[in-house]
Amino acid sequence: MNIEKRALLDHAERCRCVANELDHGEAAQRLRAMADEYEARATRLDDEGGSSTPGRNSRCHLEGKGDRDG
Repeated sequence: MNIEKRALLDHAERCRCVANELDHGEAAQRLRAMADEYEARATRLDDEGGSSTPGRNSRCHLEGKGDRDG
């Protein structure tokens, strides 16, 4: 299993675990919807023959670093 697919499935699992522990129904519903989307993306990777190389959005968490020096 490639890295991106594993990460998507891990995110989905975490969303579902948190949703199951929440008392707030709307937040839990949103987390379950996010989990469904993560799983759908992982499935699309299979359909597209995804590789283990990072995708074009893999740097999104790094962008903006260092902008706090202002």
